[in-house]
Amino acid sequence: MAELAHLMLTAWFESVRSGSAAYALIDMAAMHSEQSINQALKQLHAAGAISVLQDARPQAERATPWLLPLGSSDEQGSKRLSKTLDWSLLGPCVTWLDSHLPAHELASRLRQRTQAQLPQNHPVLLRCYDPRVLPELHRVLQPAQAESYWALGYTWAYLDRAQQFQTIALSTAPHVDSFESPLHLDQNQFETLLAASEVDSVMPELAREAPEAFLALPANQRTPFTRRCLKLADDWGVQAFAQRVMVGVLALKLGEDFHLQAAWAPWIHQLKQGKIDLIQAIESASAI
Repeated sequence: MAELAHLMLTAWFESVRSGSAAYALIDMAAMHSEQSINQALKQLHAAGAISVLQDARPQAERATPWLLPLGSSDEQGSKRLSKTLDWSLLGPCVTWLDSHLPAHELASRLRQRTQAQLPQNHPVLLRCYDPRVLPELHRVLQPAQAESYWALGYTWAYLDRAQQFQTIALSTAPHVDSFESPLHLDQNQFETLLAASEVDSVMPELAREAPEAFLALPANQRTPFTRRCLKLADDWGVQAFAQRVMVGVLALKLGEDFHLQAAWAPWIHQLKQGKIDLIQAIESASAI
């Protein structure tokens, strides 16, 4: 999987057209260890990377996205590319862009796109630089929103949850940015993005609670499996996070159709009616 990602990312890098530039967008908040953060910051500073959020608070540089110009596909550029791929394979902390915008202008426009407003005028930081959020955001934006939001250059690339290389087509950025910050998200868009983010909260818990069974699933099946379990939790009216995780644990240990078994069916029926909670259903089914 890593070798294929390397081949596809390298091909993307080498295809960057004349007059354009390749960048890596590194999310320090998603780095997998303190040691990695320290090493990455040294390399980013040395390479002239730009802090996208321009947050001057102490320690902010350790939790902010950085825009790193990769340069040309020479030895130095290839080394930078390989290093960012190494980081991305350890955790969802890197995406890549191909844009005709100079680095400081691209960083400024990306900063504008991290500002969003939810219904009831709640401001939020929109983590568009997160490879898990990026494709979900691409799916939920209305055409009128997308027209200006994605006007950043040519392509935005990332590794999906199965570590497969994916790209989003961008449109040419006008001389004056047409995007007006903040991005206004309606209730449906907000709920869709929230539901997508829950998958990334639940999967580490499944790996912790049932490591052998969860990690035995092929990487490209873990997200669909988790989504199906969360759909069951929704159907049953299970809202507490710990109990939503427990639905997945049960499915891993007993099989996804466990709720159809004779020992479970009547208690799941009562659960759906709100007469008992999931813990009571587990106790009742286990007592038979």
